[in-house]
Amino acid sequence: MSSAFLWAVLPIAAGAAMLLYRRKDDTPLYLALGLSAVLTWIAWQFPIDAVLQLGSVSFEITPTLVLLGRNFTLGETQRLLLTFMYAAQTFWLLGAFITRPGRLFPGLSLIAVGLFMAALAVQPFLYAALLLAAAVLVWVPLLVPAGRQPGRGVQRAIVFNLFAVPFILFTGWLLTGVEATPGNFGLVLRAGLLLALGFSFLLAVFPFHSWMPMLAQETHPYALGFLMFFLPAVSSLFLLSLIERYVWLRENPAVFQILLAAGSLGVLLGGAWASQQRHLGRLLAFACMVATGGLLQAIGLGDATGLHTFFALLLPQAWVLWALSACLAVLARHTPSLQLEELGPALRQHPLLAFTSVAGLFALAGLPLLGPFAAHLAIWSGLGLQSVALLVLSLLGSLGLLAAGLRLLYAWLSAPAPAPQRGESQPRGDFPNPYIWAFFIIWGVTLLGYGLLPSFLAPVQRLVLMFPQLLQ
Repeated sequence: MSSAFLWAVLPIAAGAAMLLYRRKDDTPLYLALGLSAVLTWIAWQFPIDAVLQLGSVSFEITPTLVLLGRNFTLGETQRLLLTFMYAAQTFWLLGAFITRPGRLFPGLSLIAVGLFMAALAVQPFLYAALLLAAAVLVWVPLLVPAGRQPGRGVQRAIVFNLFAVPFILFTGWLLTGVEATPGNFGLVLRAGLLLALGFSFLLAVFPFHSWMPMLAQETHPYALGFLMFFLPAVSSLFLLSLIERYVWLRENPAVFQILLAAGSLGVLLGGAWASQQRHLGRLLAFACMVATGGLLQAIGLGDATGLHTFFALLLPQAWVLWALSACLAVLARHTPSLQLEELGPALRQHPLLAFTSVAGLFALAGLPLLGPFAAHLAIWSGLGLQSVALLVLSLLGSLGLLAAGLRLLYAWLSAPAPAPQRGESQPRGDFPNPYIWAFFIIWGVTLLGYGLLPSFLAPVQRLVLMFPQLLQ
């Protein structure tokens, strides 16, 4: 059995089969959760391209699958990444028990993650753009509420992500000429510009970010959070693989300077706009913009330092964005809208979710003792050595997101206590709900563990081995 079949083809096929299940119960969610947990355990325990003896039966996971004339390769160095991605998928499925994003979520999430893994595995690399676009298109049924017409946010999200495809495909054709004649400055410049445009659309870099806050007002927060974590994460890994593969990219200082500038601009604008938002869905979108900007900054640091910082930031960001999306989804069911003016009673009724939301925003802003702080500190130190102006922009963006968290904290603490319903001695909140307690404990231990215990970031030392050329 090949690794690509196990972690890409099998989830896609299983997710498609779950879409055929018509009963309105949690069977698909339990099946998807079980499959995702099993795939996480296999990635964690079973080496790739090694023969395993299970009693009298020998078993081997081969690294390459040939499908439709294309090679899909997931090797031993990518096994920890597979563990992380499917662990994240498992937690997103666990969160579906309290968020209820829709009966299509289990099947579509498996299909989307399978497509994301296929995008990281496919050779030639340029076909990854097609698979990433397919993952976005697959997610559309969850972004459009049942019985409604697609809004402007969904339409713009589809258009912008599909725009990335021709730019990256055309870049692949130009790169053939660049490898043959690396001294052709005009060809290198055109390939670099097309590549920058393609990834600007994929990563929703300013000014191509406008679909995120628009979509946040139209769709379920949990479904949107899933897309806004996995799409930038996989696209960033795709970008790292290109930089690692092509010498003219990884040895050109201008490439890393552009990434630093684009990431710092994203952090600044995302934080500034977040500080002005009164709608929590739009606030989540701009928080994701800050998170993506941080990933670009980490890549822009270059060499081994940037690579370690990238993964040290990506891992805790996964849990923070998962928690924020889940909290907003639950709160949205108990309030007329996600406007801060109307959200106070729901925050008082669900203090665990309110605390998690505030702590998540503080963590993304880089507050000390929380998960992403170590990575933020490395980014700020690197920016200070290269450009004080970019460091100031990044700090201002973090302060903007911190201000957004403080506004949410004020809305929570200043809201009047909710009145109990008829027949209740006190209003029902999140304290009696065992799912919310489990969610809160898992998230809190993970976030504080990343911030306080360096051993939580030990996997970073193995994840960076996927890009040996960037470690030199």
